[in-house]
Amino acid sequence: MALTQLEQFLYQALYDAAFAFLATQPWKTLGEDDVFAVQNPDDGELHFAKITGREGDQCELTIFSGARGLDVLWSLSNTPDKAFVSDICCDVPGLCFAAVPKGMLDSYDRDVVAVITPPEVFDGHYPVFRSLRPGYFPARLSISDLCLLTHVLRQAAVLMGEIQGGALSLAVVPGHEDDYVARLADKNEQGVITWRTDRVTMILDELLPRSAPTVDGDVLAAIVAKPAGKQELRLELLLAPPAPAQADDDGTVQATYVFLVSDHQSGDPLCAQIAMPGASLPEFRQGLPAVLLELLGRLSERPGRIHVELLSLLDSMGEMLAAMGITLDQHAMPPKCKKEEATLLQQVAEMDMPLPATLWF
Repeated sequence: MALTQLEQFLYQALYDAAFAFLATQPWKTLGEDDVFAVQNPDDGELHFAKITGREGDQCELTIFSGARGLDVLWSLSNTPDKAFVSDICCDVPGLCFAAVPKGMLDSYDRDVVAVITPPEVFDGHYPVFRSLRPGYFPARLSISDLCLLTHVLRQAAVLMGEIQGGALSLAVVPGHEDDYVARLADKNEQGVITWRTDRVTMILDELLPRSAPTVDGDVLAAIVAKPAGKQELRLELLLAPPAPAQADDDGTVQATYVFLVSDHQSGDPLCAQIAMPGASLPEFRQGLPAVLLELLGRLSERPGRIHVELLSLLDSMGEMLAAMGITLDQHAMPPKCKKEEATLLQQVAEMDMPLPATLWF
């Protein structure tokens, strides 16, 4: 796919910024709990960034916007395996960056690499960039994404210089646990941008009040009154395979989420809630407790235990299940579960039905 002259110019600036950031060797300075912010000079929004993967002398940088984005980054930090919270990465707009060998580039990345000039000192790893757009699979960058990510990487390189020079630290200051180091932008009437390093305060409990799901008391009482059984259930939040033929004009493919409840021992599916393609993941998750309650109402006995992997399901279901005396366990699922998931998702992809939909097996 041919790039426009503007795209070539912007990609060259982005690659220059990425190579400059990599030259600071951030993996030697930043831990996976270090979070910093860069302000978008166009709209003033803060974008929070952290290292989300480290391997040898390479790293991944993930950037999410606003208070919800900061909350997502901390969710990625506060779990032993980031796969447990992979679904929350679809909650807010974001950008990600990594450096990979040329053989791992896709056709679009190879088209970009063909027109950019790498630095003279170059280890053969090429930066790749993706846009994380709620309701969509990771996609190539838009013009605004290119500009924003260039700002972020340039200012990240500045921060690395200040940290490595001893003038700055990302360490938490006692009494100021909600403060974050940020590169803040001032843009004058002529469009000239000046940058400064400061700290910003983000008290997430105030910015993001939590709301517990409401549950019908009569429905809850009816389930509690059922005899306790030995059956164990498994809850999974899955992503249906992408359908490239249904891509938007810019090549982005809408994501379709599937909530699956199965018998944990046999793996047999009991019900599945399928979202509208491109639906908001947070809104989809809000309706899942009601689906689970309807299933529990259909069972003759109350399950003794329910298994989940994703922390988001633990958070949304935990209080409700505890009220019914059902134990909720959060852990990685065995490999056989992945095969069962793949089989079901293929069946869903082949179904011709209006969405959203609930399937009962």
